[in-house]
Amino acid sequence: MKDSLPATSGRSKVIIFSVLVWLALLCLQSAYIVIIGGSTYLFWTSLGLLVLHLLSFRPNTFKNRTALVFTTFLLIYLALNSLFCTYLVLAFYCIFYLYSGHYRYKKLIKLAGLFLILIVFALYQAQSLHELKEKYAAHDTGETWQQYGAL
Repeated sequence: MKDSLPATSGRSKVIIFSVLVWLALLCLQSAYIVIIGGSTYLFWTSLGLLVLHLLSFRPNTFKNRTALVFTTFLLIYLALNSLFCTYLVLAFYCIFYLYSGHYRYKKLIKLAGLFLILIVFALYQAQSLHELKEKYAAHDTGETWQQYGAL
């Protein structure tokens, strides 16, 4: 799709790079959540958002079809595990691949939508991590990994 991300000016490069870093950090946090016993759908959601973001760079027909297939498999998996994450990935896909109107602020709307999705997902992940910590707080064994903040 044409104009899936803003033109590569200095300011937009910083925004695109910061979104990429933010998605990578969300992937790392979700991997940590999975390692300590949390749900795997958070990891697949963050990885899916990262892959869709990478596919949105200079899209072409092959990348659009790859994104559609990847999103379809991801949505099937997420529909069975988390309805919230399903809506999140669907919104992300719609913003970048289905929004094709010729509006004056099209690029700004896409970036604002992306930031909103990232903020909501980061808050959802933080809440999931907090709930997991509360679950394990009842099983305090006095081990050093619990004392020094692994959970």
